[in-house]
Parts: sequence; C-alpha cells; structure tokens
Amino acid sequence: MSPPAHAVPRGLSLWLLVALPLVAQLAFVAIGAAVLAAAVAMPTAQTSFYSLPQALLLLGAYLVFGLAMYLVARRLGCVTDVLALRRVPIGPSAGLAAIGLVGAILVAALLEPLFHGAASQHLEQPPFPGTLSAGVAVTISVLTVVGGAAISEEVYFRGLLLGRLDERLGRAAAIVASAGAFGLVHFQPDAFPTLFALGLILGLLRIRTRAVWSGIAVHATNNAIAVAAVLLAAS
Repeated sequence: MSPPAHAVPRGLSLWLLVALPLVAQLAFVAIGAAVLAAAVAMPTAQTSFYSLPQALLLLGAYLVFGLAMYLVARRLGCVTDVLALRRVPIGPSAGLAAIGLVGAILVAALLEPLFHGAASQHLEQPPFPGTLSAGVAVTISVLTVVGGAAISEEVYFRGLLLGRLDERLGRAAAIVASAGAFGLVHFQPDAFPTLFALGLILGLLRIRTRAVWSGIAVHATNNAIAVAAVLLAAS
C-alpha cells in the first residue's frame, strides 16, 4: 500500500522542517539588512527604536517567522495542536502566568549582576528626536518587540519545538532543550543564562497548561518592562 499523500515527516526530515521558520527569519533579516544598508542610511547602534527602516525590517522578520510556522504546522497536523494554541481555562492560566512572571523577574534580578546580559545587548537609546518618522518607528518597534516577538517566539519554542521534543525525548528533556535553543538563537552569550532560565519557566508553563497562552503573557510583559526601561532611560 502506498504511503498517505501527507505523511508526517520523521527523523532528519522532521527536524529540518521544524528548523525552517528560524532559517527563514534569519535569511530575511540578513538579506533585508543588506538591501537596506545599500539603499538607506542605517543606524550605527545595534538596535534603534527610532529607525523606520530597521523597525520595518524587524516587523517583516517576525511576519515571515509566523507565516513559516503556520505552514510547517499545517504540514505536521492540526495547527492548534501542533502550535499548542489550545483553549485553556482563563483563571488557572492567569494565576500560573502571574507566578511565572514573578519568577522571571526574580531570576533576571539575580542573574543580571553576575552576567550583565541586559547590558550586553546595547539597547540604550538617544533622546527621542521628535520626528514623525521616529514616532512611527518607535510605535512599530514597541508593538513588534512586545507583541510580535512574544507571540511568535512562544508559539515556536514552546509550541512547535517543545511539542516535537516532548514526543521524542520526554518532558524534562524537552523543556531543557527548548530553553537552550531559545537562549542560543538570541546570539547574546552574556544574556544566555537569563534567557535559558526564562525559557525553563516558560516551558514549565507550557507543560502545566498544555498551551502557550500563559507563556505569551509572561513573555510580552517581560519585554514590555524591558522596553519601557530603555525608553524611560532615554527620555
């Protein structure tokens, strides 16, 4: 009997498919940055919330990331199950999210003096220039970092990746491995311990609730606090 037309990939094919969203996002950033650098003046800072080209590049990268995840999830089965977007009781999930957020803040407070992960990312901003372009850019940047990054990264690392690892390695190994991948792909060695610890907390929330919603809430709030601190320091 011939195999089904949409047989779920296994082995190396599965992991290449799971890696596709990350590869697509990194390729988009690399190509987009090269094109923008040749066409317009890009900021010298690693991240400038006031640069409209950079804000649009960041937004585009997360849109590509999300679209690639959706296509991969469709290939693997039911999208809501593959990406852990299941419906969950709001009350218990909100309570666990609050506990997770407190844990994330405490971990960051303990690890930052040791590893200086936040400082290593060089997110310091100059005073707001007051132009319309800068206003649009900072709006897009904040929405992308707080909303787009939190949603897409949780859906990928705690939905798509952790779910596939759980099926093959077990829950403990899946939480640790997905947290490690989460820390590594930010390409900030000094920030890795804090990101890894945050990934463990978010992974535990995903396993406990069977969905990514609590993790998205914690991740978005964590990013919002960091962005607010950066912008307040620049004012």
